[in-house]
Amino acid sequence: MAEKQPEKSNTNEPKEEKQVILPDPKFETMTRDEAMEYFDLPVWAKREDLDDRFWKLGKTYRAQKDEQKLADLSAAYNIATGNRDRIIEEKKEEENTKHYFGKTKKQWGDFFHYEGWKFVVAFAVLVFAIAFAKVFIFAPRLDIRVTGVGHFDLDESRLNNVVTDYSSFKNPEVDYVDVVSDNDEGEEVDTLALQREMTLLAVYPTVLILDSYTAPSYVSGETLLPLDDIYDEMKRTWTAEELSHIEPYIYSRAQFVRDYGDKILAGGAELPEEGEDDEAEHVYGFIIRDRIDQLALGFKVKWKESDSSIVIGINAGGEKIDKAKEMEKAFLKDLENIRAQYLEEYPYIEAND
Repeated sequence: MAEKQPEKSNTNEPKEEKQVILPDPKFETMTRDEAMEYFDLPVWAKREDLDDRFWKLGKTYRAQKDEQKLADLSAAYNIATGNRDRIIEEKKEEENTKHYFGKTKKQWGDFFHYEGWKFVVAFAVLVFAIAFAKVFIFAPRLDIRVTGVGHFDLDESRLNNVVTDYSSFKNPEVDYVDVVSDNDEGEEVDTLALQREMTLLAVYPTVLILDSYTAPSYVSGETLLPLDDIYDEMKRTWTAEELSHIEPYIYSRAQFVRDYGDKILAGGAELPEEGEDDEAEHVYGFIIRDRIDQLALGFKVKWKESDSSIVIGINAGGEKIDKAKEMEKAFLKDLENIRAQYLEEYPYIEAND
């Protein structure tokens, strides 16, 4: 005979809600003195005595399962401790206080005290997002690096304007370092400047502008790109006036050894290895000797007695070399106009300033 299975309860039947017991209506008008009398305590009793009596009565009523007395006990305790009156006063104050977006000034203060950190985090995230978008999304992309290396000062904004006005590059990065190379004027070589020079070269700038002391080592190190093709085109297509402001910087690796070999050996270093084409001379850039032309490009050479020319060349390891060649030809061809604009700003400048 099969055992009778216990009947399953219908879980869909609504559960009986527990009845909420309200305190006796007399507690609505009860004073604090009357509440202390309810606890059989004098009005001047300590809070510790009140809490102790509240705990003992509560234990008793819970044991008796007397919900009404527990409700009355809680109401009397709120009156005796002053919580009821405080809540009533806060409600009156809230009703009579101006509200801002549904909350009083105090409520907003409490809200930000406990929740304010969330707004700080959100604001920080927003600032980061805006900065990220500005740098990586909306900021124009760097299109060429122009670096000056030599014993000179450079007005970067002026050279930046020359590049943007006389080429298709509209967001160049222009930088320089004041480097004192081995020289005959007694200028000391700055080790920190040499380190910064290496840092600037590490990002492979495309256009290099050097002084007369620095350029030979860049030829020896095969950093400067031969520009024979550019010069041949200039001679074919430029006017004599346009060519008069520049001259080719013609040099060779063998000439570097002849010029600086003794100093290299005296310094304890080895001479560069000889190559088959070391004697071959190439145009490695364009010399600008005129002081005002240099100033018009933003350069103020610091050499006093030696050759104070600058050499404009192109880094063999740079990017967008073809466009850089076009840029170099463009502003060198218009050097007379660049010079004229500079003299409009500084009409009393002298070549030896």
